[in-house]
Amino acid sequence: MGRTVIAEDNLLPYLIQLGNSDSYVVGLILGQSTDQRDYVVHLARTPRPATKDVKDESISGEDSTQQLNQIEQLKPLKSIQDIKENWIADHAKHVTRMLPGGMCVLGIFVVGPGDVFGDNKAVSRLRAVLHHIKKKLSTNNFLYGNSQSSEKLALHLCSTTKRYICKAFDTNNISSTSHPVDWKFQSPSTRWHQLDCQYDLDHVFPTSTDRQTQPLKKHLQDILSAVSENIKLSVCMIDGELRDASETLDAIGKKKKTKVSGKSSNVGEGKTFNVSLYIPCDKTLEINEDIQVVDCCGEMNFLGNLASRVFLHQKSTVTEAVEAVKQDIVRSLASRLELHWDSLIEEEHGSPEERMTLHEPPRRVLVPLPNCRVTLSDYLFPGEGPSEALLSLQELLDLQVEETEVQKDLEVQADPADFYSLEAQLEGDSSEEMISGTMDTKRILIIGLAIAVAILAVSVSFQMTSSANTRE
Repeated sequence: MGRTVIAEDNLLPYLIQLGNSDSYVVGLILGQSTDQRDYVVHLARTPRPATKDVKDESISGEDSTQQLNQIEQLKPLKSIQDIKENWIADHAKHVTRMLPGGMCVLGIFVVGPGDVFGDNKAVSRLRAVLHHIKKKLSTNNFLYGNSQSSEKLALHLCSTTKRYICKAFDTNNISSTSHPVDWKFQSPSTRWHQLDCQYDLDHVFPTSTDRQTQPLKKHLQDILSAVSENIKLSVCMIDGELRDASETLDAIGKKKKTKVSGKSSNVGEGKTFNVSLYIPCDKTLEINEDIQVVDCCGEMNFLGNLASRVFLHQKSTVTEAVEAVKQDIVRSLASRLELHWDSLIEEEHGSPEERMTLHEPPRRVLVPLPNCRVTLSDYLFPGEGPSEALLSLQELLDLQVEETEVQKDLEVQADPADFYSLEAQLEGDSSEEMISGTMDTKRILIIGLAIAVAILAVSVSFQMTSSANTRE
């Protein structure tokens, strides 16, 4: 049985209007993958790089964001061979940050004249692009950029005949042959079930003296790894109940009856579920186990509340839903931290007198897709507004949306008062400790170094979600 792809029917006119009789347009296929069927929610044209931005090596970090934002009018692509696989792969990485958990970059589309799949050189180029996308997304496991399937899609719409063909390529085998895929445009492609979750972050990570010279980025990466492991072990409850792993979300929805008719309320649109994650206690620590004392020079406080919203196709199971929610939380957290440390011009050292440093990663905003329930994400730094999100949406997703459509109240900015109250408490504690004049000078220098380099207490304050419990 071959693979089937179901795409929203409003995407076909979008592809057709991209067509040109003598040039090509390339972009990303975004959606959700299952064993034998993929659901496509959006097609995002890849912005053309300025000539000065096209490099042989892959683009990374802050430079890639700046380069993707420096769009210039260039000569159109005259051949499939002109596609820069590094640029497409980097676009896939940026877009993956904006996708909800459970969704990923399924492949690429090409709009242009002729029969692309009839040209062996063009097919080889498309295969190389797909392979490069997978390789790029595999460099950061916290983004969950690749689906469980090793196959990625390549869709070609002929700009002259308006006919389209889709094929799948095995990215694990660069020399493998492609096979046809049954691509269908229909509306709706599926009923999307929405799952909302609020994940509280309140962790303290001690900084040992042997790690005091580590840069902030390494500290945050270690914290991300620890939080990710906690989320993997967490117990998930849907609408306040533990569910059977094989139960479908449709079946849960059928248990909800409307007060008026007494009939199932899940006909037509998908249902909305509230998800709660509970971290189990650590049972690995035995009472008789030897306790080690580790010298620490500081700590990092990880505080806040992360809002998660994912969408699952109508036939999805509880297992798929739980996996999507956990992926979304880790992906969103990883995206924020990556954007944050890329935004730092240089490592923040501060003065020895500074006991605390506040870091505020960007907060999440949502934007609904046209004619679809699914929302995509963008991230705003403190002081930024919806207008900044519109720029990213236009350049990275080729979406034209109004500022009023940006759902900016899912998360609000952190309250600095919480940070300053903690700082005042630390200052009060320190005033009670008298430093003897005969104290070892080396120890004072180490503490000062810890403050300057490892930071005595970094409060990574995520944006507090506004009245989460009242929004049911």
